[in-house]
Amino acid sequence: MTRADPYLAPPPTRGSWAAVVGIALGAFALVVTEFLPVGLLPDMTREFGVSEGTAGLAITATALLGAIAAPLTTIVIGRLDRRTVLLSLTGLLVVAGAISAFAQHFAVLIAGRVLLGVAVGGFWAVSLAAAARLVPHDRVHTASSLVLGGISVGAVVSVPAASFISAHYDWRIAYGAATALAVVVFLIQLVLLPRIPMHRAVVAGHFRQLLAMPKVRAILLTVVLIVGGHYAGYTFVTPYLEQLTGLQTNSLSILLLVYGVVTVVGTFIGGVLAARHRHRAVLITTGVFLLSMTIVAAFAHDAVVTTPAVLAWALAIGMAPVCTQLWLYANTTRFVEAAQAMNTGVFQLSIALGSLLGAVTVDLISLHSSMWLGAAALALAALVVLVVGRVAPDNEDERQHDTEASSPAAAREPARSA
Repeated sequence: MTRADPYLAPPPTRGSWAAVVGIALGAFALVVTEFLPVGLLPDMTREFGVSEGTAGLAITATALLGAIAAPLTTIVIGRLDRRTVLLSLTGLLVVAGAISAFAQHFAVLIAGRVLLGVAVGGFWAVSLAAAARLVPHDRVHTASSLVLGGISVGAVVSVPAASFISAHYDWRIAYGAATALAVVVFLIQLVLLPRIPMHRAVVAGHFRQLLAMPKVRAILLTVVLIVGGHYAGYTFVTPYLEQLTGLQTNSLSILLLVYGVVTVVGTFIGGVLAARHRHRAVLITTGVFLLSMTIVAAFAHDAVVTTPAVLAWALAIGMAPVCTQLWLYANTTRFVEAAQAMNTGVFQLSIALGSLLGAVTVDLISLHSSMWLGAAALALAALVVLVVGRVAPDNEDERQHDTEASSPAAAREPARSA
């Protein structure tokens, strides 16, 4: 992402980095709201009288709409000023949070989560590219890290805070606090974000060109298996650790807080590893993921063994997004916003599939089965990464793509498709 791109021609202005922080705060608020149900699942099942699997649909609905909204948003908004887009999506986050906080029926809660999905998908699709346009090309990596840092910190705060508030107060208070946070972030963005005009719109043809690359398809399949496997288990981690491992509420809240902190550490470790060797970083991440989830599943009733395995799991999920994203970007150098939208759509779809399949196994088999399902998906992910490493070593597709991009015909293609 450090090379020039037709979508990224930033004229950095005074206050550009403050604007990047404003975008990162939006990412933080979105993640906090998106994953609240993971920490609120037990109370939500009791209040609405639904099963744990059904309550897990609160995660699935958001992720599914996010997957649909990501590519569609980039096409629909065309060249619309990204300031307007980001403010609109943060405003939608406020509305979605308020609906969920005051929902008296489970269907109304799901409606709020659907709106949240639109905000999530749209925001992820444009946020990194928008942040990149605010800074010089040689600082794009730093801007991206700040936005991704908002995601990591949101993951640290969301689940343990929701679990704590739910245990001591009411689950609606957690949603109310998240909505208030979104209002504050909206006001901050209103002040900090400058105009972010786009010189060229994303069109459907860009997605077709990206999907025509075999290695890109393999990387996206890896994302599906890693993220889907993670959320098959993580969606139900609170009742799993309560009912099977036997952790008390306070111990669980502390563990989830430490889990979040380790996730942030994993993000930085993943960035360092991926900077040196992208494929190897993804392979290491997948291996840690597979081992940790297998241990959590195999030793469900042993807190002494399960607790460190859960923290290793946190390290892996911290590493996974940055490693897979850098792996993808290294092989999709021409269409930054299209690649980001595609990655967002696949990521959110994977959350939806993982949490949905986890919910089905919980309802039809047992709570324990969700963790084994996740471990199985990670085993397949490891296999895909190993095969890709042998068949298409790092940079092979990138070199081919750059060669094509340097030809006169390729240079004219974006203008024709736009």
